[in-house]
Amino acid sequence: MPDAMKVKDVLVLLEAGFEDQIVFSSDFSPTNALNPMFKSNWGSGYSTVLTQFVPKLRYAGVTDATLHKILVDNPRRFLAFEPKKAT
Repeated sequence: MPDAMKVKDVLVLLEAGFEDQIVFSSDFSPTNALNPMFKSNWGSGYSTVLTQFVPKLRYAGVTDATLHKILVDNPRRFLAFEPKKAT
C-alpha cells in the first residue's frame, strides 16, 4: 500500500477520534537477505516509520502533540499491559 494511502487512513482514524489507539510498526521480513528494505541494500530499514512516514504525516497536518501520543504514549501504554490472571 502506498504511503499516501496510509497517510489518508491515519488521518481518517484521527478525525474519528482514535488517536489513543494508533501504534505504528515497521513491517518487513528480515528473513530475506536480499530484501530491498535493508539499509545494506540502500533501503530505509526499520527506521522507515520515523524517517519517511512521520514527516509525511507532519506535512499532512498532524501536530507534534498527536505524533508524540502515537509514537511514545500509546506504545508505552500498550507495552505496560498486564493481562488478568486466570482464577
